[in-house]
Amino acid sequence: MRKILTILYLLFLTSSAWGKVDSSWNVLLLEKGNTLKIKHNMAALSKTGFYLYKNCVYDIDLKNKRHISGRLIKIKPDTLFFTNFFNSNVAHSSNQKLDTFAVYYKDLDKLNLIADRSMGWHLRYSFDNYDFIFKKDTTNYFFKSQWVVIYNNDPNEYEVVAHLTAQGITALFEENSRVYYFFGTGMTKPDPSKMDHTYHKRFILWYTPCEVEEINGISIGFHPKNYKNQMFNERDSLIISGLNLEINPWAIFSLFNPSFNGPFPDSLDLYNEQINKDWQVKINGVNISLINTINEMRIKGFNLTGLLTVVDEIHGVTISGINNFSYIMNGVSIAGLRNRATFAKGVQIGLFNKSTELRGFQIGLWNINGRRSLPLINWQFKPKVKK
Repeated sequence: MRKILTILYLLFLTSSAWGKVDSSWNVLLLEKGNTLKIKHNMAALSKTGFYLYKNCVYDIDLKNKRHISGRLIKIKPDTLFFTNFFNSNVAHSSNQKLDTFAVYYKDLDKLNLIADRSMGWHLRYSFDNYDFIFKKDTTNYFFKSQWVVIYNNDPNEYEVVAHLTAQGITALFEENSRVYYFFGTGMTKPDPSKMDHTYHKRFILWYTPCEVEEINGISIGFHPKNYKNQMFNERDSLIISGLNLEINPWAIFSLFNPSFNGPFPDSLDLYNEQINKDWQVKINGVNISLINTINEMRIKGFNLTGLLTVVDEIHGVTISGINNFSYIMNGVSIAGLRNRATFAKGVQIGLFNKSTELRGFQIGLWNINGRRSLPLINWQFKPKVKK
C-alpha cells in the first residue's frame, strides 16, 4: 500500500509540472551528438534530453569544488539559482542561514544521482557532455511541493519535495532539521525515548554489520557498520580493534559504477569543517576486504583491499588492486592504478598519483600535487605559496 501511495504521489508531481502558466525560462539538457526525443517523463536524466525542474533538489558538484544539495528555484539565460539547503531548519542546524546563489551553467561540473542509499553509491555524469538549451515558453517545468501527514502518530504535515536520483524522481522531506527519503504515508514515527544509548562491547570474535559500538578481536562480515538505532535515523559508531575481514560478494556489482573518490569535494577546509566530525567506523589494526573498502571510515594500521579503497582517513600502509582515495593519508599508499588524497604525508605509489596538499613523494607514471605535475617522481614538502 505504501509503495502504491508513493507511485500515485510521484505521478501527481509529474503531471503538475506540465500546467500552463505565463511564459518562464526553462533549461533543457541534451547530450552532445544526440537528437531530442520528447517523452512523458522529461525530468529523469536522459541522453535524448531532459529538463531541470524548479523546486527539485539536485546534488551537483561545481568546478570550483563547491557542492550543491539544494533546490533549483529560478532559471535565467545562462544562469541557475539554487538554495544552499533543503529549508531553513536544515540550514539552522548547520549554524547557517538559508540563502540563494546564482551559478553560471558552464561552472557546473558533475550531476550526482544516488544509486544505492544503504551503501551511499552515486552515479556521476559530467555536464560537459551536455548542451544547455535555455528557452522561454508557456510550460513551466516546476514540481509543486505537497504537504502531507506522513506518520499515523503525528498529525503534523510535512513538506514533500521532488529529488532527482538514478531511479528517476523520488521525494524528500525534513523532520527535526534532518532530510529523509519519502516512502509514503502511514508510517509510525519512532519514539526517541526508546533509543538504545548503552555502549556494547564484544571480544575475541564478532560479526558485521552489528548492533555494538566496539569489537576487540576479529570482526568478520559483509560490511563494518553499527545499525543499532537505524530505525530512529541515527548514526551509531563502531570501533574495531584487531582484525576486520570484509567478505562481501555483492560488492562486485559496484564495478558497474565504481566510486573512485569520496562523496564530498576534494577540499581540506570542507573536511575539517564537516567530514572530520561525522565519522562512522574506526579500525585500529588490520583491515582486509575481498573486493571494496568503501565507508565513512578511519583506518590506523594496515589496509589490504582487492579493488577499491575509498575512506575518510588512512594512517599506516594501504594497498589496493585499483584505487586508493582518502581525504587524509599518513604513511604509504600503493595502488595498481591510482592514488588520490586531499592531504597526503608520506609516499604515494601507483600509475597515477594526485594530492592537493602533499608532504612527501609520489612515484608513478604521472604525479600531481599542489606545486607541480611530473612523470616518474614528484615531491612537495611545503604549501604552495599563493600569489
